[in-house]
Amino acid sequence: MIEIIKVRYIAILKTESRDAKNLAKALDVDNVKLENLKIKSRARGKKIITELESNNLNTLLSTLDDIISCQMVAEKLILD
Repeated sequence: MIEIIKVRYIAILKTESRDAKNLAKALDVDNVKLENLKIKSRARGKKIITELESNNLNTLLSTLDDIISCQMVAEKLILD
C-alpha cells in the first residue's frame, strides 16, 4: 500500500512601517493565489502582515525573499 502525504509550508512575515496601509496596497498587486502558492498581504495598524503558503519549500523561501525586497523598495519610494 502506498500512502501519499501532501506537505504545505506556511510563513508569516510581519514588518513595521510608518505607512503600513499604503505599503500593503502597493504590494497588493503581488497577492497571488495559484495551485502551489498563495500570498496575501494586509495592514494592521503599523504592521504589514504577509502570509505565504506553498507545497514547495524552495518556492516559499524564494518568494519570501522577493517579498522582502519588494517591501524594502516600496517603503523607500513611499516614504522618501
